[in-house]
Amino acid sequence: MSTTPTVLFLCPHNALRSVIAAALFNQLADDRAHGESAGTEPDDRVNERTIAVLCEVGIEVADEKPGRVTREQLEQAIRVVGLDCPLPPELSAIAADKFENWPMPDTSGKPVEAVREVRDLIRARVEHLLGELAAVSGGDRERR
Repeated sequence: MSTTPTVLFLCPHNALRSVIAAALFNQLADDRAHGESAGTEPDDRVNERTIAVLCEVGIEVADEKPGRVTREQLEQAIRVVGLDCPLPPELSAIAADKFENWPMPDTSGKPVEAVREVRDLIRARVEHLLGELAAVSGGDRERR
């Protein structure tokens, strides 16, 4: 069993915002933690604009497949981040004490520039989250 903490990122279709968040998290986390993404109503494939804006920062996600969030993912994650993704009641209760929402602009029907802006907003939030997680794990080490 892995001891690497997992953060779960959710968006409805698991094709844009959550994929960006998990990919950036994994790029910036330096193996200190692991990011996963899922959706409540997953699409068939990752959005082409997502692939493009992540490729610009050296991340390849073209082969990733959107997936439906599971009870197990919610239970195993140390933090659950919804990117404008409400959870159904039966799953909401599982994540209640570790769930936070990151409101993000809707990029439906907008050009890649809008997705690029969302990527940059998500990057800032991910960097902040990684700082929080480092502070918590550092505090745990000091108490041991």
